[in-house]
Amino acid sequence: MHFVVLGFSSQVLLSLFSPCGRHKIAIATFEAPYAFFQNSRNMASRRKFDFEFKERVLRFAETNSGEKTARHFNIDAKRVRDWKKQREELLLADRRRARLTGGGRKKLSVELERRLAEWISSMKEEHCRVSRNMIKKKALEIYPSVSDGGKTFVASTGWLQKFLERNATTFRHPVTLTEQLSAKLVSFVDHIGKTVRSRGILEKDIIVMDETALCFDVVYPTSGENPQTTRGRKESHLTVVLAAKADGTKLRPYVAFRGADEEMAVLRQQISGAVLTTSANGFMNDTLTADWLQRVLGRFNMEPRLLVWDSYRCHISGTTRAELKRGYDITTAVIPRGCAKHIQATDVMWNQPFKRSLQDAYERWVAGVADKEYTAAGYLKLPARRLLVDWVIAAWDGLDEDLIRESFKVCGLSVKSDGSEDDLIRCFGDGQPCARGREALARLRQQSAESRRDEDNQ
Repeated sequence: MHFVVLGFSSQVLLSLFSPCGRHKIAIATFEAPYAFFQNSRNMASRRKFDFEFKERVLRFAETNSGEKTARHFNIDAKRVRDWKKQREELLLADRRRARLTGGGRKKLSVELERRLAEWISSMKEEHCRVSRNMIKKKALEIYPSVSDGGKTFVASTGWLQKFLERNATTFRHPVTLTEQLSAKLVSFVDHIGKTVRSRGILEKDIIVMDETALCFDVVYPTSGENPQTTRGRKESHLTVVLAAKADGTKLRPYVAFRGADEEMAVLRQQISGAVLTTSANGFMNDTLTADWLQRVLGRFNMEPRLLVWDSYRCHISGTTRAELKRGYDITTAVIPRGCAKHIQATDVMWNQPFKRSLQDAYERWVAGVADKEYTAAGYLKLPARRLLVDWVIAAWDGLDEDLIRESFKVCGLSVKSDGSEDDLIRCFGDGQPCARGREALARLRQQSAESRRDEDNQ
């Protein structure tokens, strides 16, 4: 059943038709609420009129009263009076527009918006994320310096949206992950350069350290209905800590096995090319990190040192920070999360040849007959710990020192602070996702150089 309104008055006449629309069923009236007509007037007041319509209204109003004109065009009489006052401007205006130039609410402060737009542009050039809340806070910070002390400014959400529309600035899409990564990398490389310069750290005292988890296993058949498809596995898990200096010097590898420490006492007497230890799970922890600092890096050094490592929990723990305060004279630089694969020397250049050498040694062992032990059932046992340590030492010794030195340059850890070697930083190279980082780094270096000159002049 459909309701059709046949008239507009305080009493609205309704005709009820059958669904087919051909037979009138009943006629009734009802009292329309005042809000119904009030809303109708409100909707009419919000209508948008182009200049051609306004011109027709003005032509009609030349020979008719304002009230008659309003009724004829179904608009407010006040609107007709307003258009009469603007007659000359309306007749000369651009017909494609609906409002006179300068119409609408005025901008709060031209100077405020100019300075705010410049600030946003500068932040974007530095690849810094700018949120809506940051813009509001900056606007409130700028406003007192450009205000005449009159109207109160609160940097409302509505004002912000209009500001963004006026300045063609959109925040619909956040800063991309690549831009965030590039900003982190640039900041870190710049920090390294400033630290090296301010502390007078030499290449031979810039150190990179990283843990590499290794797992050697053997697969063997177990009891079952189908021994050919039912297989078991035994694993030998260990962690190798590799560290080297920017001049190519390699520190002794630190090897942590999983399990008890009884066998280690004998191996330590037999092996001098590596430092051996154990932990419950074969991974590094606060205790072993302190042990590495003491036994591999050492406290005593004539010059200040820089230790670069990632944000692994035992690198940044309170226990490790306390240990570093015990006479090491070491400044640590923690690689930001998500950046290690781009700027950690081990990930970028060391691990691949190191692990390939270990894999080759393991495959030769499996294919050969030497240094093997078997169970009573005739199954191959895991490689002996002594054999694993020998493989680690051989793989580390086989890593070329030129490759070590190059890795520090490639990761921006030992490049010259004047920017002359920035083209060597791989993650900022042409075709790389963070290629624009080189320009940002150059700007930071230029700003630092200017600041130093200003300080010298003072």
